[in-house]
Amino acid sequence: MQLLKRLTNRPELIWLARACGLREFLRKCYFRWARPADGIFQLKLAGMNAQFYVHTPEELRMLGKVETRDWEREVMEFLARNVQTGDVAYDIGSNIGLYTVFLSRAVGNHGQVIAYEPARQSYESLRDNLTLNAVTNVRAFQVALGDHSGKEKLYFSDADLLFSSLTRPRSPKMTHQIVQVVEGDKFREAENLPIPRVVKIDVEGYEYAVIRGLRRTLSNPACQLVACEVHPTLLPDGVKPEQVLDSLKSLGFTRIDILRCHVIPDYHVLASKG
Repeated sequence: MQLLKRLTNRPELIWLARACGLREFLRKCYFRWARPADGIFQLKLAGMNAQFYVHTPEELRMLGKVETRDWEREVMEFLARNVQTGDVAYDIGSNIGLYTVFLSRAVGNHGQVIAYEPARQSYESLRDNLTLNAVTNVRAFQVALGDHSGKEKLYFSDADLLFSSLTRPRSPKMTHQIVQVVEGDKFREAENLPIPRVVKIDVEGYEYAVIRGLRRTLSNPACQLVACEVHPTLLPDGVKPEQVLDSLKSLGFTRIDILRCHVIPDYHVLASKG
């Protein structure tokens, strides 16, 4: 079972299925075969257990990749090792709550997680998964953090609701919904939210705007660690990946480690002040 899951998540096999026009057919077959009978996926990470509702093939594939040692798991295990009981953590771009739930476990009852997810469908799944895991130390907001406040188009695909981007559509077939964008620092102050010690950012090309809008928060000495996924092909015109790293350095993050995936241009930045 585990071997087959690893094979189905290999990027080269996914590319081959797409090239042969079989991706949609195989995706549905895999979903019918591998989806748990009760529709709930059990996942263990760094000694912590969590469970997630599985409604779509994309959700199953994402959870399966983490289960089979995907590079995303490396980032989650890094955070689990560095998050302390009682910490405040921000999950910016929380999607269905994968990081949120495990961060809530890691910070414990005396800690708190603040989750931000603008996409309507993902936000609803996030809330459902928080209830499923009996999480009580998370505050969730249906907003996108940025460097300004206003309404923006969030692009997504009906075939993959887990991917959404505020910067540009990834294909002509993508549609959009209108979401609320808020300037991070002003929103934190208005909501009287605590300064985080740990911040995770995964916003599909909008990361530079998130960091710019959170300058006061991230530069605060209490904020010690940022895990940010950088998407070079989705950044706005005129924004270079190096600017994301430089902005973190300017806010006091002196140690910058890069975790790369060998098959895609995206990479994770692990930034700390220690």
